[in-house]
Amino acid sequence: METEKLYCADPFLTDFTAAVLDCQPGKNGYLVTLDRTAFYPEGGGQPADHGVLDGAAVTDVHEKNGVILHNVDRAVEIGKTVAGAIDWSRRFDHMQQHSGEHIVSGMLCSAFHCDNVGFHMGADTVTIDYNADISWEQALDIERRANQYIWEDHPVHIWYPSPAELAALPYRSKKALEGAVRITEFPGADMCACCGTHVDSSGQVGLVKLLSCQKFRDGVRLELLCGQRALDHLS
Repeated sequence: METEKLYCADPFLTDFTAAVLDCQPGKNGYLVTLDRTAFYPEGGGQPADHGVLDGAAVTDVHEKNGVILHNVDRAVEIGKTVAGAIDWSRRFDHMQQHSGEHIVSGMLCSAFHCDNVGFHMGADTVTIDYNADISWEQALDIERRANQYIWEDHPVHIWYPSPAELAALPYRSKKALEGAVRITEFPGADMCACCGTHVDSSGQVGLVKLLSCQKFRDGVRLELLCGQRALDHLS
């Protein structure tokens, strides 16, 4: 049975209850399966959520065939209803980084008719790869436009279009997709197939700051910070 993904419906949900379906020893503690979860599993360049599950520390989360596995530091009783709590500061940081990346990537790909061919959200910075030759001055112009868009506080639209609707949408995607496709749209800036957690409106990103633009393979690699990370860097 696939795990119900509470984070898709409400990325601001921090506390929830769920039934424990399974708990098995793993390489680093135990792997717990729930009937539903608010913990985001690593994927799409975004790291997993951390937090607490029935007093056990959740140190990693990943998905396999629709089932979300929680790596915890001690066993949890099968059949029990447990309480989970998300590490909110980590989650919101990831939401700011990922949403800021969408805004920057959407604007860059539109302006330079290129693709985002790589995305990694590290513990310190975010890196994005593009298959176009973009100068530092051109990147800084996108930074200025992205921040203007953020401060205008546009609402974010996330939905699952029908197959017919999807076929007509000019959305970005790194690979061919099957089944229901989740579209994340920052109106006027980006439309992308994405399963990550995002802010409700662009203003919640706060700020984007580009750190570098370097030649990488057939294009460039941008390094950037968003939200609190950007503020801390500039303080």
